[in-house]
Amino acid sequence: MARGRKTSLTIRLTPAERQTLLAWQRATTIAAGRARRGRIILLVADGMSISEVAATVGISRRFVYKWVQRFLEQGIDSGFTI
Repeated sequence: MARGRKTSLTIRLTPAERQTLLAWQRATTIAAGRARRGRIILLVADGMSISEVAATVGISRRFVYKWVQRFLEQGIDSGFTI
C-alpha cells in the first residue's frame, strides 16, 4: 500500500535506460553504490514514493531525493554515476 506524499518528481525511462539500470542490479562486478542508485531510480520510475523507496533501500529520504534530482539533471551517462 502506498505511503507518504506523492512526489512531483517523475521519471520516465527509455527502454535503453531501464535495461542499463536493470543490468546494474544483476552485475556482480559493479560498485554497490551504483547498483543502489540504479535501484532507487527504477523504484521511483515504477511509481513508488520517496518514503517507500527510502524504506526499501535502507537510506534516508534526503539521499533518495538527491539521487533522483541528479538523475533528472544529468542522466545515466553524464555524471549520475559519480
